[in-house]
Amino acid sequence: MEEIWCERINSEDPETSQKIKEIAEECNIPLPVAKIAVARGCQNGFDTMTYLDPSVEDFHSPWELPDMQKAVQRILQAKEHQEKVCIYGDYDVDGIMAVSILIDYLRTLKMNVCYKIPNRLTEGYGMNMAAVETLGEEGVQLIVTVDNGIASKQEIQSAIEKGMDVIVTDHHECQGDLPNAAAVIDPKRLDSDYPFRELCGAGIAFKLVQALEETQQRTNDLRKYLECAAVATVADIVPLQNENRLIVKLGIDSMNEGCQNLGLKALIHVSEIETVTSGNIGFVIAPKINAAGRLGEAQYGVELFIGENLKIAEWLKNENIKRQEIEQKIYNKAIRLIKEQQKNKQVFICVAGENWHPGVIGIVASKIQEIWYHPVIVMGIDQNGIARGSCRSVEGINIFETLSACSELFETYGGHAMAAGFSIKKENIQALEKFLIKKSEEDHLKQFLIKKVYYDSVLSEDEINWELMDCVRMCEPYGVNNPSPIFRLNHVHPTEIKTMGKENNHLCFKDNNFRCIAFSKAKWRTSLSREYTNGIDLLVVPKINHFAGKESIELMVKSVRLPFLFDHQRCWHAVQIIKSETSEETLKELDIWKYDKEDLLPNRNEMVWVYKVLKQFSERGVRFDDLIDKGPSLNCFKLLLILEVFNELKIVNCRVKKGMIFSKIPSDHQKKDINQSKLVIKLKRNIF
Repeated sequence: MEEIWCERINSEDPETSQKIKEIAEECNIPLPVAKIAVARGCQNGFDTMTYLDPSVEDFHSPWELPDMQKAVQRILQAKEHQEKVCIYGDYDVDGIMAVSILIDYLRTLKMNVCYKIPNRLTEGYGMNMAAVETLGEEGVQLIVTVDNGIASKQEIQSAIEKGMDVIVTDHHECQGDLPNAAAVIDPKRLDSDYPFRELCGAGIAFKLVQALEETQQRTNDLRKYLECAAVATVADIVPLQNENRLIVKLGIDSMNEGCQNLGLKALIHVSEIETVTSGNIGFVIAPKINAAGRLGEAQYGVELFIGENLKIAEWLKNENIKRQEIEQKIYNKAIRLIKEQQKNKQVFICVAGENWHPGVIGIVASKIQEIWYHPVIVMGIDQNGIARGSCRSVEGINIFETLSACSELFETYGGHAMAAGFSIKKENIQALEKFLIKKSEEDHLKQFLIKKVYYDSVLSEDEINWELMDCVRMCEPYGVNNPSPIFRLNHVHPTEIKTMGKENNHLCFKDNNFRCIAFSKAKWRTSLSREYTNGIDLLVVPKINHFAGKESIELMVKSVRLPFLFDHQRCWHAVQIIKSETSEETLKELDIWKYDKEDLLPNRNEMVWVYKVLKQFSERGVRFDDLIDKGPSLNCFKLLLILEVFNELKIVNCRVKKGMIFSKIPSDHQKKDINQSKLVIKLKRNIF
């Protein structure tokens, strides 16, 4: 996976640099932390202290949300007349938590309340006519939607015609005219004056509870609802800024001080979590809640969080294990198909399978993207010949716009720039794949398959201290638009390099006084063991390690940059450009011409030595790095160039695969003049 490093903000810009210095002085924080705050949208010292030390006073007034007054009045009217109220939710974590918040709270008001969550597998997302019909027959007089409803104009009109009122609370984008509802609470309404538009569904449900409390002049402890909203905010992957950050920060604090929601407390217990963080909410707690919805049984999540059956926590744990098993089987099949059919050679990786569970294909798509940095589309084809697809994209390729450009192929579709979903007839899948190949070529989308890794600041080793760590901790909780800070260290000379873990697949080394850990990166050991004149560069996340009653600062290594001439990816990319590029101007823009010709152009002795080694090992293969380490003054660039020249002149047929060079000497091999190689000629022309 090719990647480039990018500083999150341009601190060399005079205006930005001055702002960072002023914030650092005003707030008495280290410069790197001030830079983190500016990169996350802080404009001054007040913004920065609100970011670093949020408090309950920072909540926006719920009355600033559109139609909040109408919604509160209608709900209290239902309370007064003992009308039957239905909370209509969604089957994901956000929907389950939003339903739980309102069901539990309205029951404290002694209201007659029930809930409806559509079955993901048989009903799909949002309101549907059959459900509206059933609710009317059951005597429901008021429907309150949570995490859905803004697009359900026909269903809401049907409810009204059947004598029911509807209050919409939603956080999705409005589509044309608003529904004809008694109230429509959505911060994304065009006429909304609410200061923050990125609340999730459960966040809006919590704001409704705040407004109801205020109207009734009640001062109840709302922490158990705040905890539910915090879990939903993390799980729904909304920006962790402004009020979302406040909800998550205060909610996590409450969970760690003594969780108020008994169902959530039980789930934390069975998950064996000692300290709740946004990380283990996203990767441990939320998947268990989601498992029920993915398998069509979301109601059990609500039962847990309104305290009706705490044993459901253990059941959710087991359901998640089932979900993981289903997911793993589909993932293995998908990876095998991609490799067999070389689908990763295309910009869009499309893979489909019969009866793949629609509840897990999104997770599978995300996992595939961890291997190949491409837009990924995973489709599960049901018995009726309809495939449900889940898409994950990359920066620069808007997947929703891509689907919109071939919308005639789909039965339904929707989503946003980075993720989308659709349903399509099986016979149209091939047409979809052909369209994506054509669009990739026409729009030159291959250029976006280079992953950008962002870092916050360049640090010297003496800047990594306890003052920095104290301030970095204040940046928690982390999530979308508030990522864990990453720092760049330059000119590092690793020592005491060794593998670790049961399978020796992790790497550990020292950088002066700091222990560095690189998980699942044992393959770096050879490269890091070389002595480079100017060292290597690292991207790291500083962490506090607790061991034997002592605390120490450790560096979690996220990425390594070797000197250019020893960096496999960058050298391969440069060689490919030299090989295929016809524009002299483009070639001159390459960063390699600053090196001496002896570092770029292999001599005859080096060519002969590589030829002999390849002839010796032939099809058995030889490690690429072994040739660099043992060869006479070889580097990665020169070795890749030699292999390309050998292939071009048919001296040796060779290929590199997973760090190994496999080769075959042609039977009709004749002596060739290396200087006649087009690649060598082009290289010489630019060097000299």
